Amino acid sequence: MRREISISTAFDYSISIEQQVQLIADAGFNYISLGENKEHSGFMSRERRKNLKTLLNQFSMHIDTIHGCRADLPNSIAMLTDMAESAVYLGSKTIAFHATNFEIRPDEVDAKSENLFKLCNELKYISKDTGIIFALENLHPGSATDVVRKVLPELDETYFGFCYDSSHDQIDGPRTFDLLEQFKNRIVAVHISDRIREFVDHVIPGEGFIDLKSICRILKEANYHRPLLLEVMTLHSKEKEVKSFLELAYKSGCKLYDDIRN
Repeated sequence: MRREISISTAFDYSISIEQQVQLIADAGFNYISLGENKEHSGFMSRERRKNLKTLLNQFSMHIDTIHGCRADLPNSIAMLTDMAESAVYLGSKTIAFHATNFEIRPDEVDAKSENLFKLCNELKYISKDTGIIFALENLHPGSATDVVRKVLPELDETYFGFCYDSSHDQIDGPRTFDLLEQFKNRIVAVHISDRIREFVDHVIPGEGFIDLKSICRILKEANYHRPLLLEVMTLHSKEKEVKSFLELAYKSGCKLYDDIRN
């Protein structure tokens, strides 16, 4: 059985996308996710997007998700529209995005929620035209994620889903997994990583305190069948050498994948 395991290009932006694709493929991954740094992958440029598609085909790689822009930026609808068109060309089916900045005040939740709902009403037509699913991602526990909690249940699951980020969810943790339980039937993407302490996160699963068994149990209950994305980075992980880091990440991903599927 070929495991569908992905890794974000955010693992080390100092390495070019061309080098990354080969290194990721050599480590055993068959999917990648394009991180938030658009300049790194160049997928918004027609010429670089074409080159990236050729490169992916060369190594039999696929893109499972693309990290979109924040939903509350002045030009977010135009950017997400362009990203959706790029995603279609590259064969990706999901764009995950942050609803707001990472932390907001409690008194901002209603206004942010209203603006997000309006944006999603526009994105619905983009989704209809392209087939792209837009995934709202949880942020800092509290007000920023409360916006997602408030808006996502009101959105049509045909066009909108949930992207669960474990490092974000477990800030100030260990915490319960009530958020994942709440939206387990809306999950269309995951950003799985471990957390060590404040400002030390997105490390290889098994290096920190997050209860990964509980996450796997909930994803199994949800019959999660999409690629398992590791949003891990060399920055805080124990292993800094890139090839060894990717091999360890893939090994960790295989264990999690098997726990979810078996």
